[in-house]
Amino acid sequence: MSPQFELSEATLGELESRLDAEHPTIESVIEGLLATSGGQLVGDPFYAFTQSKVFRALNTDADRYLALLSKLHEMHGPDFRDFIAAQNLKRRYFGNSKEEVCSASQYNQAREIPNSKYWAIMNIDKSTKRRFLRRLLIYIGYEDAMVAHVQELISGR
Repeated sequence: MSPQFELSEATLGELESRLDAEHPTIESVIEGLLATSGGQLVGDPFYAFTQSKVFRALNTDADRYLALLSKLHEMHGPDFRDFIAAQNLKRRYFGNSKEEVCSASQYNQAREIPNSKYWAIMNIDKSTKRRFLRRLLIYIGYEDAMVAHVQELISGR
């Protein structure tokens, strides 16, 4: 006989939202969470976003990068704004406009970060995207486990 336990509606809903071909049962979702470094991140809203069907459906590093930036902006708006304002490099990796991001080079490409007023440079390689996510996460105050997890989401799959 299997052990019985109760889950809140919210927890059950969260587990059900993670069902997919790789994890077709709630039990397999739980096993997957416990078998990864994500086990210690369970319960964090940003981690939950990275495990959502919406995020996992994104196919390109560029789309994942913008989605992560958008969620960080949503969750940590003032810190996000301060991080962008603190940039002191000639090349702007984030900015208040496309022109601001593209001003350093005619070859720069920028896209708007969804649900924000900010723009991000896009013609950077995956290691640079990972490096800037790392800097932003540390600036906001995330621990090493979250930083490592998020960096793996850019071509670490």
